[in-house]
Amino acid sequence: MNKQWYSLPRRDAVLLIGLIVYSAIFFLPWSYNIMIFNVTLLAWGAYGLHLIAPVAAILFILSERTANVSVDQKQDQQL
Repeated sequence: MNKQWYSLPRRDAVLLIGLIVYSAIFFLPWSYNIMIFNVTLLAWGAYGLHLIAPVAAILFILSERTANVSVDQKQDQQL
């Protein structure tokens, strides 16, 4: 019996951990003073996260192989 009240799929956990690690790397105080093209590394990291997070989530969703669709046969026959 699974004692968790909510089970997180492995793919979602990988995405969540990846986002947390990315945020931890780019949003630490050492990135405030590093400038690339007169823009701080913090701003580049935020912009990258703005682009990478939705693209990675969409790719994870599209690459999912199984679709969990169930039809209640009893209710379907009554209609």
